[in-house]
Amino acid sequence: MSRVGKNTVRSRVARRVVIALLITVCAITTVNLIYMSRQIMKEQHIELGIATDLCASNIAGWIGDMEGLSEGIANSLEALETMDEETIRALVDQIAKNHSELFFVYVGTEEGDMYMSRGAQFVKNMDVRERVWYKKAKSTGHTIVTDPYISATRPDTMLITVATPVYHGSKLLGVVGVDASLDSVRDYISSINFKDEAYGFLVDSEGDIIVHKNEEYNQKPDEKVKVVDVIPAINKIIKHPGSEYVIAKDYKDQTMVYSSSRIKDSGWVLVVAYPRENIMSYVDRGIRINLFVAILCILIAAGDMTKAIKKMLHPIEKINPVMDKIIEGDFSDKIDFEAEEDEIGELQTKISKMLNELSAVIEQQKYVLGEMEKGNLMVEDMDDMPGELDQISKSVNSIKESFNDIISDIQFSAINLQSFAVGVNEGTDLEEMKMVFEELSAEANALMEKTSKFRTTLRASEDKILSETMH
Repeated sequence: MSRVGKNTVRSRVARRVVIALLITVCAITTVNLIYMSRQIMKEQHIELGIATDLCASNIAGWIGDMEGLSEGIANSLEALETMDEETIRALVDQIAKNHSELFFVYVGTEEGDMYMSRGAQFVKNMDVRERVWYKKAKSTGHTIVTDPYISATRPDTMLITVATPVYHGSKLLGVVGVDASLDSVRDYISSINFKDEAYGFLVDSEGDIIVHKNEEYNQKPDEKVKVVDVIPAINKIIKHPGSEYVIAKDYKDQTMVYSSSRIKDSGWVLVVAYPRENIMSYVDRGIRINLFVAILCILIAAGDMTKAIKKMLHPIEKINPVMDKIIEGDFSDKIDFEAEEDEIGELQTKISKMLNELSAVIEQQKYVLGEMEKGNLMVEDMDDMPGELDQISKSVNSIKESFNDIISDIQFSAINLQSFAVGVNEGTDLEEMKMVFEELSAEANALMEKTSKFRTTLRASEDKILSETMH
């Protein structure tokens, strides 16, 4: 009976292989997706950290330019060994003329004098030596950067000062200061190209926001905003810049990844906020690519395995028609498979050998019985066969032997009948005739008994031969 659909060996093997393949690929893909997602997140965080450090270095470079101007003035005054008003004013005016981006350029002396560029006048009755920038530069003995503060000359303006002490030997002569307004800091931060909707903001040494994309957070003369009050989650990266990354909501309630970096030569911290969905988009793209490759591999592998299984099991399709003929009792076809050197090929070879030998046995059996049917009792006995098949040759040879015995008995009975018939003559009396006929009747009965026995033996032998042949 032919099988179709899911009952075939090929379909069952193919289904099992495909299922195993799916499980394997799915397991590998899942592990790979987890690993890949983590790697992409890690790479994105590293990239964000690099971008943050790069932006911080730009700001540090901008501050460094101001430091260079401040230190240049201080070095010039130290070289001239003078702090007279005319020299100082000429020097700060020249610097201010060449650097219009600076809000103020000035020098404060240890005598309490204040000389400012562009004709600006310092507030009367205010001791310059008490200003934060002067005291900090004096105490540290090197160039410093202040946090934003309200200008004494312009109370409506917040300034950032880079100040450098001026020495003659070990004696402090005064402090040079260059100012940038908070607006110029905002403009500079805004000019930095933060890609993919990211943005950066500055936090001073006190944890107050200097510049932020949200105007409400920007420092004003009468208002400062603590970063921990509006984004509590980033407190740890403010205290330890560059240590790690933080995921939190921003002022727009958008989930952001925050990275921080300290600004060199200052107490400031730059924080860059990067939309988390942008990072996840890279992860999603990686997942889609990975899944596409996995599905493609499954399809290719499944197709290749199905084709390979079909090719391997194709010889079975040749075996089935032959076996169908054998079931119908047709042994006429010679069987010759083109077997491969594998298990199925070995099976084909053995089946071919078995069926060919069985066909030869049947042919020999038909020949011997056919000759006997023609009365040729001199035909050679069937050769011995291996295993249980030897019963076939023994049965056929036994039939031939029994047949020969019966023929011999028949011939012997015929001779006796002939002898009895010759012995009967006209002179034979009735009593002798009766004895002759009784002898003839006994011989006939014996002959009939032998013939019946021969038929029974022949039928039993045929059944046995048929049974042995089919098995």
